[in-house]
Amino acid sequence: MKEIGIIPLEKHYFTSREKIIFELGNLTASIFTYDTGVRALKLENRMGYLIGLPFKGQQIWELHFNERQLGMKSMFKQPKNVDFFLNNYGCFFMHCGAWRMGCPCPEDNHPLHGELPLAPYDSAGIIFGEDENGRFIGMTGSYNYSLAFSVHYTAIPTVKLYEDITLVEISINIQNKSGYPMELMYMAHVNFRPVTNGKILQTLKWDSNHMVLRKSVPAHIKVSDKFKDLLNRLEVDPGISKILREEDEYNPEVAFFMTNPDTDKEGWAHFLQVHPDGSSDYIKYKPAEFDHATRWITRTKDQEALGLALPATCDPEGYTAEQKKGNIKLIEAGGKKSFTLFAGYLSKKDTEKVIEKLGDILV
Repeated sequence: MKEIGIIPLEKHYFTSREKIIFELGNLTASIFTYDTGVRALKLENRMGYLIGLPFKGQQIWELHFNERQLGMKSMFKQPKNVDFFLNNYGCFFMHCGAWRMGCPCPEDNHPLHGELPLAPYDSAGIIFGEDENGRFIGMTGSYNYSLAFSVHYTAIPTVKLYEDITLVEISINIQNKSGYPMELMYMAHVNFRPVTNGKILQTLKWDSNHMVLRKSVPAHIKVSDKFKDLLNRLEVDPGISKILREEDEYNPEVAFFMTNPDTDKEGWAHFLQVHPDGSSDYIKYKPAEFDHATRWITRTKDQEALGLALPATCDPEGYTAEQKKGNIKLIEAGGKKSFTLFAGYLSKKDTEKVIEKLGDILV
């Protein structure tokens, strides 16, 4: 493997006019500023592009391949320069955690999904190079988080867009800068767009031992009898959700906690949403790194999202709940943890290849 270099990004480089600042073969990087003031980095190959937010959580705001937008449908047309999670929720991907993560319960005092989703990065840059998957350009940065008497860590994420691949590699390195062990809660939150009659395939058994339905609904949210009926049926048979039917009411949301997927010979677990045209949305990760994952589905008039598999180190129920379950991990003093996944688009031909390669472990 060889990696060529990094181009630092300074905030004053960005203007309202999009401008190309780097090219490598069929790969292009350009920068611009949204009307909201959020700085953006656009990375393109021959098949599509992604738009990342180098100084705002290092989110992937949009991902497009084969003229299809892969990300969720939301009410946010542009990212906003805000600090509250729900005021800026429309991205394809965001990092969650890393000291705290999930939906806080009344005993918790951490923000929804932790510090990382909207983190103001201290530095950012364009990476470029070549590895076993080919030539790439990408986005990286560094965010230092510290809270007196509690925690001190640095997060260094990377996203790579390859020259001839319609998948992006997403990774993060979390370094404990403290002289004491650090509690770790991390989730890679990938928001695909669900499609009616899309079929979910996975290397995970469709039963209540491997897919535990979250039945709790916040008291302030009013739900229909139709939604309650769907929850009751899904609790007994998660396989009902294998086909995303228009008549099933995923409003406000349905979530499964998923464990113990089967893997291929290289240790990857695989998840696909196969579209009616035979193409698919796709994600793979290694359970050796992520021992938990969540399936999240919402389909309302305002937003639609399919968290096909949200790889994580714990369930997303907030610190107190996860501590009681024994799901909190530790990073030793001065230590680090790294996580990697691939997500994106597969053509009909490539979808068929994946299905054939995985054989009986894909159900």
